[in-house]
This record gives sequence, C-alpha cells and structure tokens, in this order.
Amino acid sequence: MFRNMKYHEARMYKTASELFQHELNFDLNSYLHSLKFPTLGLYKTRLVYDVEIRKVEFVPYIVRPIRTLKLVSSDSISYEYKYLDRTALDGLYQQRGDADEILITRNGLITDASYANVIFRLNDNWYTPQSCLLKGTMRQFLLDSGKIKKAVINVENYRQYESVKLINSMLGLDGNEISIASIQ
Repeated sequence: MFRNMKYHEARMYKTASELFQHELNFDLNSYLHSLKFPTLGLYKTRLVYDVEIRKVEFVPYIVRPIRTLKLVSSDSISYEYKYLDRTALDGLYQQRGDADEILITRNGLITDASYANVIFRLNDNWYTPQSCLLKGTMRQFLLDSGKIKKAVINVENYRQYESVKLINSMLGLDGNEISIASIQ
C-alpha cells in the first residue's frame, strides 16, 4: 500500500522540527488511510505541509526509461529537505543535453539524480554516495536493511563501478540498471 511509511513520517517530523520549529503530532499512516485514495495502479503521494498538512495529492507514477546520464556540476546546490521549489534542480536538469537524466556533482562528489538518489554496483554489492543531497526514504530503508552501503563516490572513481541505478520512494533495487559506460 504505502511504502516505507515510517521513513516518510520520520522525515516529515524532522523537517517540521528543523524548518518550522514545530513538532508534528499525528500518525501519518492513519491519516493517509482515512483519505480516499486510488487502489489500482501505481501512484505517488504528494503531501504539502508546514506546521500542518496543507494538501495531499495522489499522482499517477510513470517510471521514466533512463538509459543515459550526464554529469552536471553545481558546487552551491543544496536540497536537504524535500522542497516544493525545485528551481535549482530543474535548472541542472536542463543541462542534460541528449542524456535522459543527470548525475549531480558537488565539489567533485557525486550526489544524486534530479529526482532520485543513486546506487552504484561493484561486483555484487551496491553503494550509495555518502554525499547525497537528499537523504531519501528508499535510500535510508536500503541502508538500514544492509542492502546498500555508503561510499565516497566522485568524478575520479565512479568508473570503477559497473552500473548505477536510480532509487526513490517508488523505485527500489528492482529499478533499471544503467551501465557506467552510459554516463557522459
């Protein structure tokens, strides 16, 4: 039904506390189950909130086919919280050229794609950049379950890996695997 709920709730509590100096006091799972939501198909749930929930949307989720990635650098990008304003990320995405998606680098370190965390495969092990922009819920779930590990992945060493995957709340380890050779 709703994937990794405790991770989403923890991120909401942390965000409300740090950005709004307000403690949220409700059960996200109970709240969402009290709403009318689609039961067929794949949907992402978008919550807009500050000290309280302002809006909830259930948006059809379509997995984008990603075959190529382009390294795009921004040493000033910051996206610690899941903001509504994605202007900086959208600006970087516009630099992708003919690639399907971007890999953002900050100070020479690989961070994330425009809408997902990333994991890199070496042999049978998966690694996520220690330097991510947003500590995503799927990323944290996979770290906690021991399925991925953190590593320093930068523009000088990423080619030692064999492939990369994009992960987010809708895409886990079952996502599309992209060859390292497909990074421009």
